[in-house]
Amino acid sequence: MKHQAITLISALLLLPFFANAQKLVDTRDQATGWYVPVKFKVTAQGGDAKTVDVQVYKENSLVHDIPNSKGKFSLNLDLGSTYTIILAKPGFRTKNFTMDTSVPQDVVEYPGYACVIDLDADEKYTHADPFYLDFPSVIVSWDDEAHGFMPHMNYLSEIQSKVAMLRAQMDPR
Repeated sequence: MKHQAITLISALLLLPFFANAQKLVDTRDQATGWYVPVKFKVTAQGGDAKTVDVQVYKENSLVHDIPNSKGKFSLNLDLGSTYTIILAKPGFRTKNFTMDTSVPQDVVEYPGYACVIDLDADEKYTHADPFYLDFPSVIVSWDDEAHGFMPHMNYLSEIQSKVAMLRAQMDPR
Protein backbone atom coordinates (compact mmCIF):
# COMPACT_ATOMS: atom_id res chain seq x y z
CA MET A 1 0.00 0.00 0.00
CA LYS A 2 2.83 2.40 0.90
CA HIS A 3 4.52 1.67 -2.47
CA GLN A 4 1.29 2.53 -4.33
CA ALA A 5 0.95 5.82 -2.45
CA ILE A 6 4.56 6.75 -3.20
CA THR A 7 4.09 5.79 -6.86
CA LEU A 8 0.95 7.90 -7.07
CA ILE A 9 2.66 10.91 -5.51
CA SER A 10 5.99 10.61 -7.31
CA ALA A 11 4.59 9.69 -10.73
CA LEU A 12 2.01 12.42 -10.97
CA LEU A 13 1.35 15.36 -8.68
CA LEU A 14 -1.65 17.26 -9.91
CA LEU A 15 -2.96 20.35 -8.20
CA PRO A 16 -5.19 23.29 -8.98
CA PHE A 17 -3.35 26.53 -8.30
CA PHE A 18 -5.63 29.23 -7.00
CA ALA A 19 -3.15 32.12 -7.12
CA ASN A 20 -4.21 32.90 -10.70
CA ALA A 21 -7.95 32.68 -10.07
CA GLN A 22 -9.58 35.99 -10.66
CA LYS A 23 -13.05 37.15 -11.47
CA LEU A 24 -12.93 38.95 -14.79
CA VAL A 25 -16.61 39.28 -15.68
CA ASP A 26 -20.03 38.76 -14.11
CA THR A 27 -21.33 36.40 -16.81
CA ARG A 28 -19.49 34.25 -19.30
CA ASP A 29 -21.10 35.90 -22.34
CA GLN A 30 -19.23 39.12 -21.46
CA ALA A 31 -15.88 37.60 -22.38
CA THR A 32 -14.17 35.85 -25.27
CA GLY A 33 -10.87 34.06 -25.46
CA TRP A 34 -11.10 32.36 -22.07
CA TYR A 35 -8.40 29.81 -21.31
CA VAL A 36 -7.08 27.56 -18.55
CA PRO A 37 -3.46 28.23 -17.53
CA VAL A 38 -1.65 24.91 -17.03
CA LYS A 39 1.86 24.68 -15.58
CA PHE A 40 3.91 21.55 -16.29
CA LYS A 41 7.03 20.22 -14.66
CA VAL A 42 8.45 17.08 -16.26
CA THR A 43 11.04 14.99 -14.42
CA ALA A 44 12.89 11.84 -15.47
CA GLN A 45 13.08 9.15 -12.80
CA GLY A 46 12.65 11.84 -10.17
CA GLY A 47 15.50 14.02 -11.47
CA ASP A 48 15.74 16.95 -13.82
CA ALA A 49 14.47 15.98 -17.27
CA LYS A 50 16.68 18.71 -18.80
CA THR A 51 14.87 18.47 -22.14
CA VAL A 52 11.62 16.88 -23.25
CA ASP A 53 9.73 16.96 -26.55
CA VAL A 54 6.16 18.21 -26.17
CA GLN A 55 3.26 17.86 -28.60
CA VAL A 56 -0.07 19.53 -27.86
CA TYR A 57 -3.21 18.21 -29.55
CA LYS A 58 -6.53 20.05 -29.42
CA GLU A 59 -9.48 17.86 -30.40
CA ASN A 60 -6.95 15.42 -31.99
CA SER A 61 -5.27 18.07 -34.16
CA LEU A 62 -1.65 19.03 -33.49
CA VAL A 63 -1.59 22.70 -32.42
CA HIS A 64 1.90 22.99 -30.88
CA ASP A 65 5.14 21.08 -31.30
CA ILE A 66 7.76 22.09 -28.74
CA PRO A 67 11.03 20.21 -29.27
CA ASN A 68 13.68 20.34 -26.54
CA SER A 69 11.49 21.98 -23.90
CA LYS A 70 13.43 22.55 -20.69
CA GLY A 71 11.02 20.36 -18.70
CA LYS A 72 9.12 23.31 -17.20
CA PHE A 73 6.57 25.05 -19.37
CA SER A 74 3.12 26.62 -19.29
CA LEU A 75 0.24 26.34 -21.71
CA ASN A 76 -2.92 28.41 -22.04
CA LEU A 77 -5.60 25.92 -23.09
CA ASP A 78 -8.80 27.27 -24.64
CA LEU A 79 -11.87 26.78 -22.48
CA GLY A 80 -14.37 24.16 -23.65
CA SER A 81 -11.90 21.90 -25.49
CA THR A 82 -10.18 18.55 -25.04
CA TYR A 83 -6.39 18.49 -25.12
CA THR A 84 -3.81 15.72 -25.15
CA ILE A 85 -0.24 16.67 -24.28
CA ILE A 86 2.39 14.10 -25.26
CA LEU A 87 5.71 14.17 -23.41
CA ALA A 88 8.65 12.28 -24.94
CA LYS A 89 12.32 11.91 -24.08
CA PRO A 90 14.76 9.45 -25.69
CA GLY A 91 15.31 6.45 -23.39
CA PHE A 92 12.10 7.09 -21.46
CA ARG A 93 8.51 5.88 -21.83
CA THR A 94 6.35 8.50 -23.55
CA LYS A 95 3.47 9.71 -21.39
CA ASN A 96 0.41 11.69 -22.24
CA PHE A 97 -1.88 13.93 -20.27
CA THR A 98 -5.51 14.51 -21.30
CA MET A 99 -7.54 17.50 -20.13
CA ASP A 100 -11.11 18.55 -20.77
CA THR A 101 -11.18 22.32 -20.22
CA SER A 102 -14.98 22.61 -20.06
CA VAL A 103 -16.44 24.38 -17.02
CA PRO A 104 -20.08 25.02 -16.14
CA GLN A 105 -21.56 28.03 -17.93
CA ASP A 106 -22.17 29.93 -14.68
CA VAL A 107 -18.53 29.68 -13.58
CA VAL A 108 -16.73 33.00 -14.11
CA GLU A 109 -13.78 32.38 -11.77
CA TYR A 110 -11.62 29.28 -11.76
CA PRO A 111 -8.06 28.29 -10.87
CA GLY A 112 -5.31 27.25 -13.21
CA TYR A 113 -3.78 23.79 -12.97
CA ALA A 114 -0.30 22.54 -12.08
CA CYS A 115 1.04 19.14 -13.07
CA VAL A 116 4.25 17.26 -12.31
CA ILE A 117 4.86 14.20 -14.48
CA ASP A 118 7.74 11.80 -13.92
CA LEU A 119 8.99 9.83 -16.93
CA ASP A 120 10.15 6.24 -16.38
CA ALA A 121 13.10 4.65 -18.15
CA ASP A 122 12.13 2.51 -21.17
CA GLU A 123 14.07 -0.44 -19.77
CA LYS A 124 11.38 -0.94 -17.10
CA TYR A 125 8.88 -1.80 -19.84
CA THR A 126 10.85 -3.86 -22.36
CA HIS A 127 8.70 -6.98 -21.91
CA ALA A 128 5.42 -5.25 -21.13
CA ASP A 129 2.20 -5.57 -23.05
CA PRO A 130 1.94 -2.04 -24.49
CA PHE A 131 -1.86 -2.03 -24.26
CA TYR A 132 -2.03 -0.15 -20.92
CA LEU A 133 1.06 1.90 -21.65
CA ASP A 134 -0.74 3.64 -24.52
CA PHE A 135 -3.48 5.04 -22.28
CA PRO A 136 -3.22 8.61 -20.91
CA SER A 137 -1.23 8.81 -17.69
CA VAL A 138 -3.98 11.00 -16.31
CA ILE A 139 -7.31 12.51 -17.34
CA VAL A 140 -8.22 15.89 -15.84
CA SER A 141 -11.55 17.71 -15.96
CA TRP A 142 -13.68 20.14 -13.99
CA ASP A 143 -14.80 18.99 -10.54
CA ASP A 144 -17.81 20.89 -9.16
CA GLU A 145 -17.07 19.88 -5.57
CA ALA A 146 -13.47 21.12 -5.71
CA HIS A 147 -14.43 24.10 -7.88
CA GLY A 148 -11.40 23.41 -10.01
CA PHE A 149 -9.74 20.98 -12.38
CA MET A 150 -8.92 17.63 -10.83
CA PRO A 151 -7.59 14.28 -12.04
CA HIS A 152 -9.98 11.35 -12.31
CA MET A 153 -8.60 9.42 -9.34
CA ASN A 154 -10.42 6.15 -10.15
CA TYR A 155 -8.93 6.18 -13.63
CA LEU A 156 -5.49 7.10 -12.29
CA SER A 157 -5.58 4.29 -9.69
CA GLU A 158 -6.69 1.72 -12.26
CA ILE A 159 -4.02 2.64 -14.82
CA GLN A 160 -1.29 2.78 -12.18
CA SER A 161 -2.26 -0.64 -10.83
CA LYS A 162 -2.14 -2.13 -14.35
CA VAL A 163 1.28 -0.57 -15.00
CA ALA A 164 2.52 -1.81 -11.58
CA MET A 165 1.39 -5.35 -12.52
CA LEU A 166 3.32 -5.09 -15.79
CA ARG A 167 6.42 -3.96 -13.88
CA ALA A 168 6.06 -6.85 -11.42
CA GLN A 169 5.81 -9.36 -14.27
CA MET A 170 9.08 -8.03 -15.72
CA ASP A 171 10.94 -7.78 -12.39
CA PRO A 172 9.66 -10.61 -10.15
CA ARG A 173 11.93 -9.77 -7.14
